Amino acid sequence: MRFRRARSVLVPAACAACVVAAVRAAPYLTDVPVVWHADDRRDIPQPTPRDPNVVASAVDATFFRPLGRLLNPTRLIRKFGTTLGGQPAHPAANVNALDEVPSSSWYTNRIGLFPLAPEQVARGPLAGGEPDMRGPLTVISAKTEGVTPGFNVRDRSGNRFVIKFDPPGYPGMTTAADVITGRILHAAGYNVPHDAIVRLRREQLTVGPDVRLTMGDGTRREMTDADLDSILTRVQRSPDGTWRALASRFLTGTDLGPFDWRGRRKDDPNDRVDHQDRRELRGFRMLAAWLCHYDTKQGNTLDMYVQEDGRRFVRHYFIDFASTLGAGALGPVPTACWEYSVDVGLSLGRGLALGLWQDPWRRIERPSGLEQIGRFQAEPFHPMAFRPIEPNAAYANFTDRDGYWAAKIISAFTDAHLAALVAEGQYHDPAAAWMVRTLAARRDQIARYFFERIPPLDFFRTDGSVIEFTDLGTLRGLYPVESTRYRYRIGDATPDGRITWRHGWIETADRTLAVREGSNEQGTGADAGFVAAELEVHRGARWSDAVRVFIAAESGRVVRVER
Repeated sequence: MRFRRARSVLVPAACAACVVAAVRAAPYLTDVPVVWHADDRRDIPQPTPRDPNVVASAVDATFFRPLGRLLNPTRLIRKFGTTLGGQPAHPAANVNALDEVPSSSWYTNRIGLFPLAPEQVARGPLAGGEPDMRGPLTVISAKTEGVTPGFNVRDRSGNRFVIKFDPPGYPGMTTAADVITGRILHAAGYNVPHDAIVRLRREQLTVGPDVRLTMGDGTRREMTDADLDSILTRVQRSPDGTWRALASRFLTGTDLGPFDWRGRRKDDPNDRVDHQDRRELRGFRMLAAWLCHYDTKQGNTLDMYVQEDGRRFVRHYFIDFASTLGAGALGPVPTACWEYSVDVGLSLGRGLALGLWQDPWRRIERPSGLEQIGRFQAEPFHPMAFRPIEPNAAYANFTDRDGYWAAKIISAFTDAHLAALVAEGQYHDPAAAWMVRTLAARRDQIARYFFERIPPLDFFRTDGSVIEFTDLGTLRGLYPVESTRYRYRIGDATPDGRITWRHGWIETADRTLAVREGSNEQGTGADAGFVAAELEVHRGARWSDAVRVFIAAESGRVVRVER
């Protein structure tokens, strides 16, 4: 075995024997279809809405939860193991036998597994989800306080929208970031609201009946046209006399408040996996790093009690993407994605450095002449340097396998996809071209980082005589085909996962492996029930760690992939 497998046994040495015994108690390999849909949309009573205290949640996430992780003995052992190449947490709990995430009320497999045209990606979660601008937009509530006031409207079709504006002095920055990020996350597989850029004229807006405003002293009174005019005077107007705004369509269902990044919703019987152990939440760390989505506190999530196909259940959403792509609710934030809002470790480090070390974010400047772009660059950038506004329990459990899963999705966005997505943000030229280049460069850095840790040999297919696979590294233009070599060996596997090798390594430049090459006289897999293939890739420096693929001899289906 190679070093990675050896260290995976050594690191949790205290409990290795009992873990192996528990795993081997049930068949490791079974000739059954792979699970692609989680059973988490059963009919349930409506859970109680959550309304966590913002300050208490921030203190808990920033201090108490990190302290608990620091003092956890299992994590201490794992942290020591990371010096030998181990992982900081146990594997994600909701992956299938192919190490993929099944579709669920949390996540739907899209661009990571299925080819999507650029126009499909750019369409967003809801075709025709924008407000009907052919008639009046009726204001049904408003927010007059804060830096960026806004209001809610109903169009003539009865659809409701939140109307938001860019912060003063930064026209186009946050509205574009919100639309682009939301569409990227939807294409990646997450549940998000449908957001779109709209241009408002004063004559399109009318104040609805019985709309009331809450004043600064807590009193309430009826909203008037003058109040609406006052809101609009605080928003920068475009040269054509319109106001650029973001229209975010209300989600369908009953608002249950945010979900927590740790634990489960106790009154939701469908919520059976601790959130910090869900791969789609762990892997979101890399989506957030790619897009500099630093405001991922639980207040920017939302659970909705929905009805679908006669069943009522909870669907889990991400919302509010104004603080992405180098933008922020008040404008660009210099430390965004580089530091927690309260970062004790970095503060102590600065003090000990005595001014001899410069923070990377101090070298980031907004691109000259592109006023719609925030502090968002391809350099300096490192995937693992990303820090959100507050520590995140799911991110703390992040492993290389979670990162590979996310990198596979991120690298599936081609330059054509990115161009179509960025066009939805309606930047002025040349800001759009600049954003596409920056997103593409950060995408490639994330993909290379994880593809060098876990070989990107994927999408295995077989007809019983050969095994075909895809090299995502060459397919997505990260490594040259001509300098890439593969080697493999084929053998038998028993249901408990034990392998008997029948031949040595065979080198090839092809992505097709002969299953019966060097098999025993009865035929590979005939005795044991499963065929095992071990593959490695060489790109000029060394042979990679191995990917293992198991195939049922009887049905010919791929039943498990190990990374």
